[in-house]
Amino acid sequence: MPLKASDIKVVAGSVDPVDKVAKLLESLYVGFGMWGELDAPTVSADTGAPYQDGDKIFLHGTGWLLNPDGEIVQSLYSTGPIGRLTASDIVRKVLFEKAR
Repeated sequence: MPLKASDIKVVAGSVDPVDKVAKLLESLYVGFGMWGELDAPTVSADTGAPYQDGDKIFLHGTGWLLNPDGEIVQSLYSTGPIGRLTASDIVRKVLFEKAR
């Protein structure tokens, strides 16, 4: 079951410049928006998301699933290539929470 069919909204963010984010969104054909030019240290301080500092600054893979009240019901932080929330993970968690 796709996210849209489950009435699940997606937002994303990046430290990349806005024009680079727009180009990425065009190539991915996704149905959600994405913020650009996030400040990695500030996002990290506010959320606990890990970030890389040094020559290249970026946020590591971080995902949150919020309930309709804006409360975090699932979070995932990753500092490597594995450990991301997938669409199927999110749909399963939403169905689980609705069944409770």
